[in-house]
Amino acid sequence: MEQTVGGYAKIATVASVDLPVIAQATPGDTIRFEKIDLATAHILASEEQKKIKSIKNIFQV
Repeated sequence: MEQTVGGYAKIATVASVDLPVIAQATPGDTIRFEKIDLATAHILASEEQKKIKSIKNIFQV
């Protein structure tokens, strides 16, 4: 027997912007995946950062 070279193929990755949503899922929840490209993932992350910055600005004293 020979060992595999490079391990196993990764069939999916959750975009970092969606990790909080996945983290809050409970047993029995339905999770749907949608194929997106890297450029779209970057856009979504940028939009999320803008939202976070806006919220921080609202609550600054």
